[in-house]
Order: sequence, then structure tokens, then C-alpha cells
Amino acid sequence: MTGPNPRQILGRDGERIAEKYLAKKGYRLVERNYRCPLGELDLIALDRKVIVFIEVKTRVDESFGPPLESVHPRKQKKMIGAAQYFISQHKLQNRDARFDVVGISFNADEPVIEHIENAFEVE
Repeated sequence: MTGPNPRQILGRDGERIAEKYLAKKGYRLVERNYRCPLGELDLIALDRKVIVFIEVKTRVDESFGPPLESVHPRKQKKMIGAAQYFISQHKLQNRDARFDVVGISFNADEPVIEHIENAFEVE
């Protein structure tokens, strides 16, 4: 059995960086790497009373484009499905919820963090 590949390690590192960044902004982590039959959510947190479903995109270079541009409509649809599943499973239908995207890129080994609150709407 092999260990995680470099992309998985980068993704995990990015999620840890995002977690620390969001914690400093007052978010409380509820769950990380939530998986269900409808998809996966990198982070689930509370921003005061709002449930926030967070996609973290980490890049070491721009060859695949900026991190935030990779959360395309197909990915958004999967996130929405997973979020609805989570809300249903935890009986949280009466809570406000939103989707944030955190993009992390590196500039001389220093992470550059972009955070978009309410990055997209459920249609």
C-alpha cells in the first residue's frame, strides 16, 4: 500500500492553513473532509450561527489557473448535494448556511490566502 501522493499532501496542508486562517476569523470547525454518497466537503464550520461549507483549493503554481477558478459549476453542484445531505442528516434545516471558497497559493514558500465568503448561491 502506498502513502498519499504529493497532490494529496498539498491539499491536506492547504486545508490546515485554511483551518488556522478561519479560526483566527472566529470560525469554529465542525468537521473536516466530510464524505457522503453525494460528494465531499473539505471543511464545515460555524461562523457565529451560520453553517459554512468550505472548499479549499491549493496551488503551488498557476499552471492550472488560480485556485479559486477551479470551483466550477459541476463542483458547486456536488458541494450543494453534500451540504444538503449533511443538513438533512444533522437535522439543521432551520439554520442559515452558505458556501465559502478558500484559495491558497504560495509565494516563496509563504501561503497567500484568498477567502470568498458566500462564493455561490444554491439555485
